[in-house]
Amino acid sequence: MYWNQAYPAQVADYGWVSQQRRPERVFSEDLLQRNIGRLVTLYLTFENNPQWTAKKVTGTLREVGRDFTLVRDQQTGKDMMFHNINIDFVVFETEPAQLVRGKE
Repeated sequence: MYWNQAYPAQVADYGWVSQQRRPERVFSEDLLQRNIGRLVTLYLTFENNPQWTAKKVTGTLREVGRDFTLVRDQQTGKDMMFHNINIDFVVFETEPAQLVRGKE
């Protein structure tokens, strides 16, 4: 995956230093992945869409991918998949799981 690759570090005027590995990065989908099955509210916006300029969905988090989130809508019972680029923010209706492995 693209976020685990090492990259060269640049030092002021001394040029390039050997490959160094950054501490492990954490992304929003990592946090969401650890909270599958929990009640969440998604706030979304859709550019250039007169029908859905903004949407709020409350439901159970079912699946999370690199570029999508699947939620079962509480009102309709339907599973709805959204592209992560449209999600502005997520509210956890219950306490979210810890991101650090083994400390839930």
